[in-house]
Amino acid sequence: MSEFTITNDAVTLSVSTKASEIHAFHKNGGREWMWQGDPQFWSGRNPTLFPLVGSTYDKKLHIDGKTYAIGNHGFARHSEFTGSKLDDATIEMVLRDSEATLAQYPFHFELKNSYHLSGSTVTITTTVRNTGDVDLPFGLGYHPAFNVSDFDRYVIRCKAKGVEDKVILLDREALEKTIILDQPVYTDYELSDGTEGLSVHAEGYPWVAFWSPRAPFVCIEPWYTHTDFEKVDVPFEKREGIRKLAPGASWSSVYSISLL
Repeated sequence: MSEFTITNDAVTLSVSTKASEIHAFHKNGGREWMWQGDPQFWSGRNPTLFPLVGSTYDKKLHIDGKTYAIGNHGFARHSEFTGSKLDDATIEMVLRDSEATLAQYPFHFELKNSYHLSGSTVTITTTVRNTGDVDLPFGLGYHPAFNVSDFDRYVIRCKAKGVEDKVILLDREALEKTIILDQPVYTDYELSDGTEGLSVHAEGYPWVAFWSPRAPFVCIEPWYTHTDFEKVDVPFEKREGIRKLAPGASWSSVYSISLL
């Protein structure tokens, strides 16, 4: 595991090759906003969810008549990526299929995360490429966790041009169960106490979830697919939200985090 750091006049960003997770994102001289993975609550930080979000009802993928055991949120969250700093403002992390991934998910792929820093905003672009010779079905989502200790002071404000704001209170019981917006009309999710905070820009995502396991952090999670809410007995490629790429094709998604 290694870590890559970039900085500008406003903020500093560090990304680890372990799970391609952001280990630090803060204003220079300011507080750290990224959850640090305390295993007392949750050892994750902000994993990329690939090739599925959550779990299937039986914890298996059903592909071409075969079954494959796979963990919650897929394997990217536990994988070692290959990292590089492309320039003073950009870090790139790449994961490719291996014997370990093929045992869980029988497809050849390249998963690339690019982190670009501009002012107080980091833009995360994920590109999935099919490097095999059959169609590649996959799910994708994000799971960034942000340090918040005072749940009474902060709220999440869901925003979009021409749409009335929706305010989500940091209710510990509701967040422990997970709050999910289905087909949201919002583009920005602002976590703030009115004086400091951050905003997640996630436009066009079919689901956005909010979660905290009674811990001093809150997750704002843009998803292209979702965990099973009930028994779903269909092949993996026919699950709701699953994308499919032809051999050689690529697909990209974008979201960003801005410090206010």
